[in-house]
Amino acid sequence: MMRILLICLTIVVGLGIAIFSAKYHASLYGDYQLPGTLVEIPKNVNAQQVANLLFEKKIIKNTKAFLKILNRKSADRKIKSGIYEFSGKPYIYDVIDKIVQGKVAYIKVVFYEGITCHEIAKILEQEGIASSDEFIEFARKQNLEGFLFPDTYQFPYGISKEAVARRMIERFWEIFNQIQPKNSELSQEEIKKIVTIASIVEKEAEINSERPIIAGVFYNRLKKKMPLQSCATIKYVIGNKKNLTMSDLKIDSPYNTYRYKGLPPGPICNPGKESLKAALYPTKTPYLFFVSKGDGTHYFSTTYLEHLNAKSFYTANTYTETENVR
Repeated sequence: MMRILLICLTIVVGLGIAIFSAKYHASLYGDYQLPGTLVEIPKNVNAQQVANLLFEKKIIKNTKAFLKILNRKSADRKIKSGIYEFSGKPYIYDVIDKIVQGKVAYIKVVFYEGITCHEIAKILEQEGIASSDEFIEFARKQNLEGFLFPDTYQFPYGISKEAVARRMIERFWEIFNQIQPKNSELSQEEIKKIVTIASIVEKEAEINSERPIIAGVFYNRLKKKMPLQSCATIKYVIGNKKNLTMSDLKIDSPYNTYRYKGLPPGPICNPGKESLKAALYPTKTPYLFFVSKGDGTHYFSTTYLEHLNAKSFYTANTYTETENVR
């Protein structure tokens, strides 16, 4: 009788272990995911937040097991941000390997308006897409400054620098065509002039309502053969220095619009949509000068004397840098 009880108990325990094991094993698989299911893991999130996110998206079913395995692999701080693709029933170990090794499907990259090719190159290197030096050299040879449209992109994993540039150029023409549907009537030289002015406007203006006015000022100065005298063009050469000195204004560079009349050799950044619109459709204005008020807006003048008075007033009454003082 005792022997029968022991056998029964062994069977019950064995079944219990088998059931528990089966349930635990099943919990290591997420719900079925359709091919092409994407999940974005943001930057600067911890392992618990990632576990919660994957659980909400039904990629994993067991957050405790997820965290335990991560900890056992000493990988809780090695999770890489990005957009990951899942299909079928994701196995928790495969999920962990994918996000720790950074096997992303897409990389989300944000390029802000007014970014330069050098700055784009640094971001691409940080994201592991391309070497900074290689992209800078490529952009220089292809004269890409100004034509890499600043936007939020999702690049596929393993994308080449050429493909990145092509996508950004395509986006530029998408936007340019929206603003100027008849751009085919413009010559390459005219387009380059528009983009160059737009790039300077991008760096000079802070509020959209002033962009067409500032563009109008630059067109007026070009028409009168006056130097543009834009601090932004000098900063393109020497770096984004906060306060320029008199020696900076004398630097011998074709981008020094204090020293050389006309436009610089090319764009000084990659302008956004509003600056492109401003360069294409500038405000007709008598203004030839403007000075920063220190609050993101500018005071516009038609005469040099008026400008000097405005410069004196706003320099004395603000503590921020007063740029674009002509």
